[in-house]
Amino acid sequence: MLTELQTRKLVKLFSMYDADYKGHIHRDDFENIAKKLAKRRNWSLRSPRYVTLSNQFTYDWKCLVRDADTGKNKQLSLEEWLSYYDQVLSNPDAYQKSAQQLMDLVFDAFDVDEDGKICADEWGDFLSVFNVCPVYAPRVFPGLDSDNNGFLCKEEVKAAFHDFFYSEDENCPANQMFGPF
Repeated sequence: MLTELQTRKLVKLFSMYDADYKGHIHRDDFENIAKKLAKRRNWSLRSPRYVTLSNQFTYDWKCLVRDADTGKNKQLSLEEWLSYYDQVLSNPDAYQKSAQQLMDLVFDAFDVDEDGKICADEWGDFLSVFNVCPVYAPRVFPGLDSDNNGFLCKEEVKAAFHDFFYSEDENCPANQMFGPF
C-alpha cells in the first residue's frame, strides 16, 4: 500500500508525463517527450538516435498500458498509475526493472557528452523535457550529488531513484529530484 508521501511523489511523476493536464496519460504524451528531446538535442526525426529513442518510448508505453490500463481505453488515469506503482514498488524485481529503464533513459538521452555522468545542466534538460521548469535543477542537484563532485554517476542516480520511490523522510533530497511536489 502506497504511503501518503509516496502518493504525492507519484502524482508529481504522473504530471511530468501528463503535459496537457487532462488527468490521463496517452501515447501522444510519450511521443511528445521523445520529440521534445530530439529537438533539444538537434536530432532529426529520421536520425538513428531519435528512432531508437522513439522506439523505446513506444515500447515503454505499450508495456505500461498492458500492465496498468485496467479500463482498457489506451490511456492511464492517475488512479491506474498509482495502482500500477503500488504493484511495482511492492515487487523488488519489478522495481529494479522499472528503475533501470528510467536510469538508462536519463543517461542515454541526457548525458550529452557521453561521459557516464550527468551535470546540473543536463539534469535541467531532463527536467525541461519532462515538463518541469529547469530552474529547479540548481536547487535539487546538490542534494543528489552525494560525493559533491558536480556530477551524478549511475550509482548516485540509482540511489536517488530508490529514495524517491521508497523514502519516507520528508527531507530526503531525492524527494525533490523532479522539482517540488
